[in-house]
Amino acid sequence: MKTNYILLLVGLLLVSCAKQTNSENIEKPKTTKGKKVKEHAEAAFTNQQISNLEYQIEAFKIGSEKVVNADLKDYLTKHISDLQTLQSEYKSLATTNNIEVKPISDNLQKDLYKLAIADAAGFDKVFIHYYKDFLSKTMKNNAEVKNTDPTFTGLKNKYGNILYEHKLYFDMLK
Repeated sequence: MKTNYILLLVGLLLVSCAKQTNSENIEKPKTTKGKKVKEHAEAAFTNQQISNLEYQIEAFKIGSEKVVNADLKDYLTKHISDLQTLQSEYKSLATTNNIEVKPISDNLQKDLYKLAIADAAGFDKVFIHYYKDFLSKTMKNNAEVKNTDPTFTGLKNKYGNILYEHKLYFDMLK
């Protein structure tokens, strides 16, 4: 009787070892999954960038209509085209890589709504506050993302330069 239990335990041990060995040999699909995860991360990042650019373009349009400061108004009007060009480059990259472009995020849409309904009195300060907040969050998020594909990295760096230029300008405003 004791021998039967010992043989049963040894048999279970051998079966579990065989299952572990078989599962360890099935590592090749994980690299495919890793590639899909990478592609998914690049798709999510690309959509985030497109959403951010859409926010900036719309915020600059709202700002150029409501801002009182003439220099700020000129700056916003002048830089809308740069943002639109970069957004079209990101959308082109998304199309090339079969990435589905999603609409602007809900949080950014809410911020745009707040800008759109803000009073004209003191709008400059409200706009600068919201935009500086957006810049700091976006620059931090972009710095945390590491892309290996040179096409994505090139656009990310280009966008980073634009964000940095905007940060320098808005930090100088009073």
